[in-house]
Amino acid sequence: MILKYKLLLACLFAASATMACDICGCANSGAYFGLMPQSNKSMIGVRYQRLHFVTHPASKVLRTEEHFNVGEVYARFFPVKRVQVMAFVPFRADRQLTSADVKKQSGLSDITVLANYNLFNTFMDSEHTHAFNHTLMVGGGIKVPTGKFRFDENNTLEVANANFQLGTGSTDFLLNAFYTINKGQWGLATNVSRKFNTVNSQGYRFGDQLFGTIELYRSFSIGKFSVTPSVGIYGEHAAHGKQHGEVLDITGGKLLNGTAGVTFFSDKWTLGINAQKPITQKSASGHVVAKERVLVQLGFLF
Repeated sequence: MILKYKLLLACLFAASATMACDICGCANSGAYFGLMPQSNKSMIGVRYQRLHFVTHPASKVLRTEEHFNVGEVYARFFPVKRVQVMAFVPFRADRQLTSADVKKQSGLSDITVLANYNLFNTFMDSEHTHAFNHTLMVGGGIKVPTGKFRFDENNTLEVANANFQLGTGSTDFLLNAFYTINKGQWGLATNVSRKFNTVNSQGYRFGDQLFGTIELYRSFSIGKFSVTPSVGIYGEHAAHGKQHGEVLDITGGKLLNGTAGVTFFSDKWTLGINAQKPITQKSASGHVVAKERVLVQLGFLF
């Protein structure tokens, strides 16, 4: 079966760790979304992502582990031709382990809405057969502060960390571009996104971020559905955060992950599994170490 779906690597914004690291586990950093069918059908789905970070891994006293479990409902629809709107509603269950204590939190995180315009699409724009097919979408969106942000350094009952929160407490804005190129059953999907953060009600501003993906995939037909394995890289960069206008030196960082996964497609549903492993990283001046990530998602087309 010819590759029926135009695959595009989308991104979603859910997911920072201790030491005020803007790149690690809370609702501030970028997160890999996976391959999606880019037909003109609407879609609704759910996904689960697990993230794990370790702070001061060599210290028995200062060592801290943070585990983030993110469940999410997402939807896509096309209000008019060439315009794609996506919405993401994440729910989180987080756990922080230190040598002396265990802290937990759970609840709604920050909701994101994106709108993208299809600048060109050789599948849609021409009835002729092409050796290579291209798709380019550009757009942006907004992340609203629906997740709780309560950061009090003097409260010993709470986590003295702006990043171990369900949300950022700020309204943030995003710009993104998605490009895919296909030849037969092979394809390459790329995404670049820029996130602009604002100051929240407690005077904290997470650093702006740049993140993106490059993914190579190959589709195989099995009966009435297709199997698409993929490999690639995911990277993100976060600038220093600020508190009451002062730059926080031990914030921000860089991360580059290798990705591998497999996605199953049919006319009615899509199921994807993806894993990431850090290749190189430097977060919170090297105090925070990101571990492997796992993503599972299921979507229904209608």
